[in-house]
Amino acid sequence: MDNDKPFISVLIPSLNSQDYIKQCVESVIGQTLEDIEILCIDAGSDDKTLEILNQLAAEDSRITIFNSDKRSYGYQMNIGLDNSNGEYIAIVESDDFIEKNMLADLYDLARQYDADIVKSTFYHFYDSPDREKAKKINESKKSIKNTDAFTMLEQPLIINGHPSIWAGIYKNSFLKENNIRFIEEKGAGWVDNPFFYETAFSAKRIIYRHVPYYNYRETNPNSSSNALNDFTIPIRRMMDNLDIVEKYGCKDELVLKQVYLRAFAYIYNILRRDGHEEHMHELRPLIQEMLLRLDENIVLKHLRRKHIDNYYKFLSPIPMIDDDKSEVVITHKDLELIKKENEYLYSQIKKYKKKNRSLKKEIKSIKNSKSFKVASSFANPLRKLK
Repeated sequence: MDNDKPFISVLIPSLNSQDYIKQCVESVIGQTLEDIEILCIDAGSDDKTLEILNQLAAEDSRITIFNSDKRSYGYQMNIGLDNSNGEYIAIVESDDFIEKNMLADLYDLARQYDADIVKSTFYHFYDSPDREKAKKINESKKSIKNTDAFTMLEQPLIINGHPSIWAGIYKNSFLKENNIRFIEEKGAGWVDNPFFYETAFSAKRIIYRHVPYYNYRETNPNSSSNALNDFTIPIRRMMDNLDIVEKYGCKDELVLKQVYLRAFAYIYNILRRDGHEEHMHELRPLIQEMLLRLDENIVLKHLRRKHIDNYYKFLSPIPMIDDDKSEVVITHKDLELIKKENEYLYSQIKKYKKKNRSLKKEIKSIKNSKSFKVASSFANPLRKLK
């Protein structure tokens, strides 16, 4: 490298990634932007991951290997942040890989707009002999326009959907000035979520482009998104996200709508997984604690009926009575919640009764129309023939 300060520091955390690590690192080595440093942080792999990393480091002086004494994604990432010298930070997970022009394109945008964050879309990658069939573009934020720099308040959809912290780059000085770090939980622990929220809420200049550069491998059975061993993790990470929302004093209803949609997405993520039922006694109080932190008025005003139904379902003490044969003490607060739930349900019944009356009038009007009577006169003989 010509300069002491590389354009980008690429952080690659790894743990037993021998099947993917070579493709991952080589995709970074082969970037068209050459003025980078590659920091590989391994958490004590006991397969051939380190052997492969050492071979690659011997061939490319831009690679530095760090050994983490903890098997913690957040701890590994913080080692990378502490040792990074680049103007910007990029993250590539060890079972993924990137397109060769990703860093150059994102860095050009970062310099052009003096951005704190540059985000892009990504491919959901499925291992397949046919490379084109193996990819599916993520478009969860397709409503965000390719505009100049914006803040999260100006385009709240930036916090909708997958956090995808690796499909972008972050200004190193911005992270340090705002003291943005990773939670150091054991294992992966979905700690990318609060990092994503902290950066989004802090950033003064965000750039987003609908160009997929990152290949996010969906077919690794050991990834944290596929192998969720602790069902409390999504809820605990959402609580961390809510801490960040409260830290920044956010009251914007459209932002909170996106935050709340994410909270319900995590609940549904758990409910879709096999074996969650046997953990519900532990999960329900945690979900209740999370939901109690949501503004009920915004839930009712901005969320869909299925979210509202589940909001009351989890907060109501009635399912606890059904699930647990032991005595349940109903408090005044519980009664107030049941009352509100009943008011909501009655309002829905009233709404659908009104809609039903309107439909009946419309049907009657159609039946009395001349065209319907003429059409019926032709249709009736056919029915008799059948």
